[in-house]
Amino acid sequence: MTELDLTWSATAHYRRLATVGLLPLLAAVVLGYPGYLVLAAPFVAALAVASRRPGYAARVRVQVPDERCVEGEDILVQVSAEADGPAAAVAVRLALPAALQASGPAARAQGGGAALEASWPVTARRWGRWGGQVTVSVTSRGGLFTGTATVSLPQLTVYPRPPSLSQLALPADLRSRIGDHVDRRPGEGVEFAGIRPFAAGDRLRRINWPVTSRRGSLHVNQLAAEHAAEIVAVIDAFTDVGPPGETTLDRAVRGAAGVARAYTRAGDRVGVITLDAPLRWVPPGTGPVQFFRIAESVLDARGHESYVSPDLGRIPRPVLPPGALVILFSPLLDERAIGAATDLRDRGYPVIIADVLATRPQPPGRSASGSLALRIWQLERQALRYRLESLGIPVTGFPGEPRDGAGTARTLDGALSRFVRRPVRGGAR
Repeated sequence: MTELDLTWSATAHYRRLATVGLLPLLAAVVLGYPGYLVLAAPFVAALAVASRRPGYAARVRVQVPDERCVEGEDILVQVSAEADGPAAAVAVRLALPAALQASGPAARAQGGGAALEASWPVTARRWGRWGGQVTVSVTSRGGLFTGTATVSLPQLTVYPRPPSLSQLALPADLRSRIGDHVDRRPGEGVEFAGIRPFAAGDRLRRINWPVTSRRGSLHVNQLAAEHAAEIVAVIDAFTDVGPPGETTLDRAVRGAAGVARAYTRAGDRVGVITLDAPLRWVPPGTGPVQFFRIAESVLDARGHESYVSPDLGRIPRPVLPPGALVILFSPLLDERAIGAATDLRDRGYPVIIADVLATRPQPPGRSASGSLALRIWQLERQALRYRLESLGIPVTGFPGEPRDGAGTARTLDGALSRFVRRPVRGGAR
């Protein structure tokens, strides 16, 4: 337990006693009747006996068994408080940011005596790193003084809940590393790709005997290679608009987390770049550890403001491997993010933009000028999409399926399914 010094102050009960004792004294002085002093004597005596403020401290222990969770999950906060001296009651109050919500009826517990134990399940509503405070109140015996102290909660890490993704979009040119995706090029896979004449070095078990008998010469089955993909998710952190929990940055971070989880499960190499100042990135990697490495990196995307344009040329080459598929999650509200997408396309990377903007400007009232301005804004958005599409950068909408309690879209298939059968090609290098 941690020992805390209490800050003591008079309670409302103390002030009531002082007021009740002061009225007879004033009446005796103003009206000149000393008999009123008899009425004030008990209250004055009680205040005189208990006028000395307590000086003892309190011992508090705050425990959070699991300090990491995913949006929508619960974290248990346990608090034990004990007064070092005589106390009539001990109370604790839990103060949390809006992103965390105590699941109980109230984040407050009170018990008689000098000790108290309380626990609350806290629901994580929004990803990020969050803190909190526990305020301990000790009421002295007699109820005349209250001592308070505050202790901070351990930092709670809430990971974004990744939407599911079952249909993986792939670049047109896969890397030569062995993986699970069928390539257009022949190789040592299991998918049938065609038939060709026998050549020296071909395995005998690949001979297609029906075709060989019809054509009179040896022919073998040709198989498609199975290679891995390299994916880089890019988060536009320049703008953050929308209701809390469903801002453009919230949706972008969750989308990047969904891409990271789906592709790492398929054995592909996944990295992430956060467009901000300064630029932050995680080089592509594989496995479940890579997903948590990416999730840790995106937690710092919120809270930075800068007017510096990103210099993608400073990104080390391993972060953006040649031919890697780039999926940019952006509301398309900042020219710097749009310029970064076109720059990547000009450098030969296949780029997909997922538009994460879920809100639109609200014109004041129902004025004609406000409706006209909204219509112009919508036309500008359509023109921007057309310009990007003409440059070879497809723009898809972020999924609008029903959301769970954490406010997270459940699937990304609606955004990327159109690229499953039509791989994305890069530009000319």
